[in-house]
Amino acid sequence: MDDKRDIRFQALKARRALPADEHHHASIRIQNTLLAWINAMDAAHYPLLTYRAMSDEVNTDHLFTAHTGRIFAPVTHERGHMHWHEVTPDTAWQRGALDVREPRDGPTWEPATGRAILACPLVAFDRHGNRLGLGKGCFDLWLSRFRSDIFAVAGLAFACQEVPEVPVEAHDIPMDYVITEHEVITCRIS
Repeated sequence: MDDKRDIRFQALKARRALPADEHHHASIRIQNTLLAWINAMDAAHYPLLTYRAMSDEVNTDHLFTAHTGRIFAPVTHERGHMHWHEVTPDTAWQRGALDVREPRDGPTWEPATGRAILACPLVAFDRHGNRLGLGKGCFDLWLSRFRSDIFAVAGLAFACQEVPEVPVEAHDIPMDYVITEHEVITCRIS
């Protein structure tokens, strides 16, 4: 299982096999753990950059109402480029280029906004912080520009998505932490 395609196939199969109630309860645990972790790290003053989930990803809806600080969601363009709009109770949502809910407009996160915490989706991960996504490269491309402006990169995943080793290429950017329904895995210290 050293090929990315095989790893992606197996991890997606495991994620999709989660019963709906287990997916729901695990997603809530992961989101609450992330919020508690942010508070424990004394990092609530950092903006939170997080995604709106695709069908079987860890759901993040709770974060958009429970996080007490500023929160931003990505807008993805063709060819994987992203930028982030601030989300408020009045945010209007639309389906984006990848058929994911995205904010229609709002203030944009820029490095001048201040260092941020990035909570990203993933398909598979290992304990070294290596992440395998859907293969579009959106997060790696974005992080290649803004990594120094990010306080911490936390992947949100179900425990069933863990693999012994994710093959790494030069453009892959590792995560600092992975948060599952069972634990917070410290992958590396920034």
